[in-house]
Amino acid sequence: MAFRSLKAEDLRVGLYVKLVGSWFKHPFSANSFKIQTPKDLAILRGLKNFRIQYDPDRSDPDALPEALQEESEFSSKPPPSQPLESQPQEPNPAFQESLTQRDAYKQRRKKLVEAEKAYQEVLRENKTIIHEVKVGYVKGVRKAEQLVTTLADLLEGDGMLVALTNLLGFEEMGNEFYYHSLNVAMLSMIVGHEFDFPPDKIQAIGIGALFHDMGELEEQGKLIRKVGTLTQAERLAFQKHPESGRKMLERGFGIPESSLDAISQHHERLNGTGYPKGFKDHALHFFSKIVMVADAYDELCNHPEIEKSLTPHQALSYLYHKRVDEFCEEVVVALIRNLGVYPPSSVVELSDGSIGIVCTINLLDRMRPTVMLYASDIPRDEAIMVDLALEETLGIKQCLQPKDVPKRVWNYLNPRGMISYFAMQSDEKGDPSLSRSSAMVQTT
Repeated sequence: MAFRSLKAEDLRVGLYVKLVGSWFKHPFSANSFKIQTPKDLAILRGLKNFRIQYDPDRSDPDALPEALQEESEFSSKPPPSQPLESQPQEPNPAFQESLTQRDAYKQRRKKLVEAEKAYQEVLRENKTIIHEVKVGYVKGVRKAEQLVTTLADLLEGDGMLVALTNLLGFEEMGNEFYYHSLNVAMLSMIVGHEFDFPPDKIQAIGIGALFHDMGELEEQGKLIRKVGTLTQAERLAFQKHPESGRKMLERGFGIPESSLDAISQHHERLNGTGYPKGFKDHALHFFSKIVMVADAYDELCNHPEIEKSLTPHQALSYLYHKRVDEFCEEVVVALIRNLGVYPPSSVVELSDGSIGIVCTINLLDRMRPTVMLYASDIPRDEAIMVDLALEETLGIKQCLQPKDVPKRVWNYLNPRGMISYFAMQSDEKGDPSLSRSSAMVQTT
């Protein structure tokens, strides 16, 4: 049934309403929604310069008084062109509170977009680091150590993990190698923190993770890997890259032995089915067990053939249930514990029925991440970011699979883009801060 006209005094909790007017002039996340609480009702009655319509079919039956039902059935009057009547003369506290909250959402999104820009600087620095190390420059490793130290500092305390693919999108094809190395470093250090390793151990894990795939680079910097099925010769060449990477990093860089082990062993498996040596559990360094899990998780989420990528929730489940004999259970559980039930880039349904994508994990409250909401009438680059840690009544109802999400919503949220992680800090109110992230782009 079509939307019908409605007066402000006839509003009820349970009505499904539509606001006719600019989204930027009201505090709700969409122009069409069901009135859930008295607070929503008070805000709606305080709006000015809006026409409000309702949909009887999507409203709760008991929300329609008899007089309103009669009006819905028999009224043929066109929608009023004037502002709502009986506007309150005094400021509406609930309305003002929602406007303040909406401003906070805008600021949060602005800072996350700034984080995306800062991350692009880090990506460029990482490319420089890898090039310098490849040609034998010791300064490349010193820069890497500084980068890893800053990442580790950002992850401590009230650190936040941001999935950046859902802010500006993944546009720079050809940088997958560098995205992957940063992702594996970030995830590996998060797991390292879970085991309470001291700073020097965290740095060793980070260095090994950052350089774990260096052996994939040939003389001209071309990647050995390719998309699609490998020939036998290509497979054998690829399986040598862990040892090649170790040899490359042994050339007088002063890298710890544990980092070198992580590089050479990250494709080994606990049951002996890995490569290049076929080592089993007891022969593997624990840092290798961390990096191999982070590497496998990122590969599952960011498969070279995008249609084969798993959702973050699927990837964690796959590692825990299907590959249990290959990976260290302690490490997999530590990764799950840190990424939470709803890892970055998970598509979720909220308790109010809205759908969004997890873009920020608060490492102090992993069950209440920041979610970017879908709204058909809001451009994607203006989408609202809701920090669930600051919401008293809003939470996640369930994680959604691709088959459960309409195509238009899936395309809007873009969960299949390349997931890239970035460390941020938040203040005591939960707002993200870039006060220390700028250190990540220094090249001294």
